[in-house]
Amino acid sequence: MANPTTAITPSTISTAQTEPVLKDIHLAGTPGFWPPAIGWWIILAVMLIALMGFFVWLKRQRDKKYLREKQRKSLLKKLSVLETQLIKNPSNKAIAEINTLIRQYAVNYYPRSKISSLTGADWLSFLDESGNTTGFTKGAGRILVEAPYQKSVLGNLNQDEFILLVKKWVNQLVNHQQPIKEGKNND
Repeated sequence: MANPTTAITPSTISTAQTEPVLKDIHLAGTPGFWPPAIGWWIILAVMLIALMGFFVWLKRQRDKKYLREKQRKSLLKKLSVLETQLIKNPSNKAIAEINTLIRQYAVNYYPRSKISSLTGADWLSFLDESGNTTGFTKGAGRILVEAPYQKSVLGNLNQDEFILLVKKWVNQLVNHQQPIKEGKNND
């Protein structure tokens, strides 16, 4: 008789062929770097928009500074022409033209509504405040409000001190970092 373990029976052959062959479980590999998840795309887009905004802001600041410097040089050039006119022939007209130049420059830097309403002592106080000086209300700058009411030649005018004061105001205004805002009241 044959050994039952070594004997192949038809029932064992069919069972061995029909059983599925099982393999070990394989874990998924680590995800690759590319393509990134949607969150990283959003962060990248926000950073690019912020970077572009920063460069636009930086360019505007540079352009503002360039424009102010150009205006300052133009004003100083016009002022030097009026200075020579004032030294050669002191007149109320030259003082009025200098006052107009100063006002035009102030309107370019400060809100128009703030500057346009200022006259007399208020105008001189504004010039002192914005120029960080007291030369307009207590010094040679008083001529800006006194000259229109004088008929004679300006004999009491110290031209050198006046022109130096105006030039100092122009240069100080360019470096002034906090212009007066529209709603601020400085009374």
